[in-house]
Amino acid sequence: MPIEYILLGVGIVLLGIEAVVPGFGFFGVTGLISLLAGSYYLLGGGAEAAYILLGVVLALGAVVALLFVYLPAESKWNPFVLWEKQENRHGYTGAEDHSQYLGKRGEVVAPLRPAGTVIIDGERVDVVSFGDYIMPGALVEIVKVEGNKLFVQEVKTN
Repeated sequence: MPIEYILLGVGIVLLGIEAVVPGFGFFGVTGLISLLAGSYYLLGGGAEAAYILLGVVLALGAVVALLFVYLPAESKWNPFVLWEKQENRHGYTGAEDHSQYLGKRGEVVAPLRPAGTVIIDGERVDVVSFGDYIMPGALVEIVKVEGNKLFVQEVKTN
């Protein structure tokens, strides 16, 4: 089998691997070099083949550059970009306000190791203890609210 077909096949396989396996671009760069080398040999080698490949690469680079510059900045052209921003002046809040739970008591339904679930006023709430293991059925009190984390301590009954 001629070397140009082997190089083209290896280049396609390496680019496929690059598309599937997360990495640092080794497979992609090696695949591109292999594709270019295979194309060079397929065109017959020599200076003329090198000029043809250089022209193709430059033309593709120019097309990609023009697409980046002139594509409209609309979501229909790039669905992976979130175009709307949330700002403080429009009432943006990073997390819900859980301060209403401060001082309330509830029953542990899932063991706290240190995170778990508590029933407070009939509502399931995710909480965190201060590193203590608390068994289900224990009575706890919310003693600290930090963002969306609720910290609890076990209420000792005598």
